Amino acid sequence: MMLTESPSWFVLSQNATANLGLTALLPALILTTFALLVVLLRWYSKIHLRPGTWHFEDILFTFALLLSVGMTAVIGAEYRVDMAPTNDIRSPLPNLPYMLKLVFAQCLIYQIAINVVKTAFMHQYLRLFSHLRYLRYYCFGLLVLIFGAMVWAVFGLVFLCSPVQAYWNVKVVGRCMDAEDHFWSTSIIGIVIDWAIWILPMPVIRSLKLPRRQKWGLWGVFGLGCLACVVSVLRLALVNKAVHEGKATRSGTYAVVLSSVELNVAIICASLAVLKPLYAKWIPAMVSEHPLSASEDTQMLRRLTGLAVLNGDSLEEDKTAQPHAHGRRDTAVAGLSCSGGLNSQGSEIPARSERSRGPVQSTSKHESSHV
Repeated sequence: MMLTESPSWFVLSQNATANLGLTALLPALILTTFALLVVLLRWYSKIHLRPGTWHFEDILFTFALLLSVGMTAVIGAEYRVDMAPTNDIRSPLPNLPYMLKLVFAQCLIYQIAINVVKTAFMHQYLRLFSHLRYLRYYCFGLLVLIFGAMVWAVFGLVFLCSPVQAYWNVKVVGRCMDAEDHFWSTSIIGIVIDWAIWILPMPVIRSLKLPRRQKWGLWGVFGLGCLACVVSVLRLALVNKAVHEGKATRSGTYAVVLSSVELNVAIICASLAVLKPLYAKWIPAMVSEHPLSASEDTQMLRRLTGLAVLNGDSLEEDKTAQPHAHGRRDTAVAGLSCSGGLNSQGSEIPARSERSRGPVQSTSKHESSHV
């Protein structure tokens, strides 16, 4: 948004400071509410269904959600300011300083929140891929890049103007950098990081041998992750196009809506990927052909997230749980244990034969390791 006296990148109309209508507020409210619900289910799954399985990334995703709620509150405040009647003819923009403060706060919250989400993804990958050294190096490299991007995004915004209050108070004499350059640089760096995070686990996901239903579900979650990447590209393209076409209202709406969509979709995608215990409880047909015992359900969860395959401990759990599987067949176990998985050294794990429908005969430790 361009106003010659203001460094703000939001275009300001003559009758309102941004003209953010319900087209901007409603998507933010809906997506934030859905993200809140999914994160609550995430904690319910980890505390109630799988006690003691929460990790540091869960805290980071929750913190990002709180920031998303705060950003939605700021959008609501912007909407309220825009809808307020203006009767002072001498000052067509009486609420300009207040609105620019809200714009400043919204941009700051967004930059912190989106980089916290990316950091949480990296911590989750480091935990899941703990025995794949090359992926860990990749994750550490991305963490450094994310940290640098966040520092530039946050401090570049805070010190965009000198003094800082010159950002929202056009009467203050000061100097400001080009806000458009800052927007372009942070957006391009963010897009590169988004796609790198999305592509990183693909080789491991492709190597998993899952039943069709579970594989479609897993790819569906990653499809949502791709949507977040696409939204980040659209945010840059559409806002830039609207600004250079002089469409003030549309540029502000694009910036607000797509920022909220990108942030909340990333949070939702990350949480849906770890709700397997809820799927097993509420939609058992989605993960298995028959109800699961607790030990078998834990075993499947580890396989679905790649932990059992990557840590190389699935065979020991299988030998413990196998004698209790009478008269049933677990599709996920049969699928994920096929050849092509990786053990802790990165070598192939021998395929296990599918469970029979009758009682399973126990074998010696030496024999079971070669089945």
